[in-house]
Amino acid sequence: MPKSKSSRSVDSVPRSATSLPPHPAHQSSSTPSFPYSHHDDPALKILIVGAGIGGLLMGYCLEMAGINYVILERTQRSHISKAAIQLSSNTLYTLEQLGLLDEVMKIAKPTAGMTLRKQNLSVMGRVDLKYFKERHGFYTYTVQRTEFCEILVSRMRKDRIRWGQYVLEIVSGDAGVQCRCANGYVEQGDILVGADGAHSAVRQNLYRNLRDKGLLPKCDMEGLKVTQNSIIGLTRPVDLTRFPDAAAELAEVHIISGRDGSPFTLWLSPTSGNRINWSVAGPLLTNNKSEDSFMLSHFGPEEIAKTCRLISGLEIPYGGTLGDLIAITDDDCMTKMLVEERYFKTWYHGRTVLIGEACHKYVSYSGQGAEQAMLDAVCLVNLFHKLESPFRLKDITAAFETYFETRLPETKAAIQASAQTANLIHGQGLAADMMRKIVFNLPAWIQAASIDKMQVRYFLDFLPIVPDRGSKPIPPTRPTSIKSSISREY
Repeated sequence: MPKSKSSRSVDSVPRSATSLPPHPAHQSSSTPSFPYSHHDDPALKILIVGAGIGGLLMGYCLEMAGINYVILERTQRSHISKAAIQLSSNTLYTLEQLGLLDEVMKIAKPTAGMTLRKQNLSVMGRVDLKYFKERHGFYTYTVQRTEFCEILVSRMRKDRIRWGQYVLEIVSGDAGVQCRCANGYVEQGDILVGADGAHSAVRQNLYRNLRDKGLLPKCDMEGLKVTQNSIIGLTRPVDLTRFPDAAAELAEVHIISGRDGSPFTLWLSPTSGNRINWSVAGPLLTNNKSEDSFMLSHFGPEEIAKTCRLISGLEIPYGGTLGDLIAITDDDCMTKMLVEERYFKTWYHGRTVLIGEACHKYVSYSGQGAEQAMLDAVCLVNLFHKLESPFRLKDITAAFETYFETRLPETKAAIQASAQTANLIHGQGLAADMMRKIVFNLPAWIQAASIDKMQVRYFLDFLPIVPDRGSKPIPPTRPTSIKSSISREY
């Protein structure tokens, strides 16, 4: 990636030369109107790099707020990752507020519980999750990532997402920020949001500039911490006579814990459409040693094929082996990736801000990544909605500061929970076995109290609030105002 020339001003490029056309006067019936917009001045424009879940949800929230935005995504639309995500009450109330809940429920599979097994498939313990519905208003759901993203894309105007735009250079100045893409395309706006994942090009560009100025904390100069490798797959619709569990109304998640002789941990989770999501984590084969390369965040088909041969003999509780599920999993529905977890200290500088795994990375099986990115997006959109013309840099910085201070405690707690889950599931030896037996057999009231601590409620300030339908309501988490003064400058 070329070195960013952050000292160059964007004043020399007219806004009209890089901005997309104004909102069309006529919209299809599927496109929402913007009755809650308070922006008569259309000058505020948000550039979002990355059309993952966080970037797409932010785009739709901005759409509902009537704030101008463009999403730049380096891949083509057909390349959206075919995997599964988890959604809980932490984000489902927001989706209900946005009018998306009914569509999401059509593609969602509720979870009854998690059963932990030894490699001989004997049960070590079980966590019942059905109480989530009564206590927090929703079950925990498994949703196919592709289908969820398509719902978000279908709700946005088609000219808002620019597919196949790989951002090479970011130029920031007093008048705004520019993204310059590999094909020569240029987009300009007032604020840049890096929603492009754990190996974020926006973060790399931002950190390079801060490092050159001596402003980047030492901890943010370190590479990602790679703990293991993971392969994730999503089957085609299965034969229900062979895999009847896939048709159950409430899904049971099975975790088969690894041992010293076979240190692979297998996760199995039925999802919508009579499919099964499977994941294996452990010391999987790899020819790549670097932990820092952007290109190593995912692996190619040859590496995936080697890994499948390595793990195909793992026994599964449905009868047979994992190879039976691999055989009905298309190549484009398997992804092998590095298992990383990382918290970055620097989330913003100037007109650039990071969300999701661009600033806090979770292990893939923790269920935290997608939801935390969504919460980041909602928090920031609320703050963007409070900005007033002329959108001065100091006001934008104050909004970023408020976002950081609001989300920091929650993301730290989520990362801690993610790490504890990883240690609990993947730990080896007698002590680890004893800990698993204890945790998976705790009294229900202790399990519920632990989950209560992780509950948050984010609502968009400009939309009618949705009542909490659980028996233990959680107060909304919303920054009420943008900080009037900046306590930390980089």
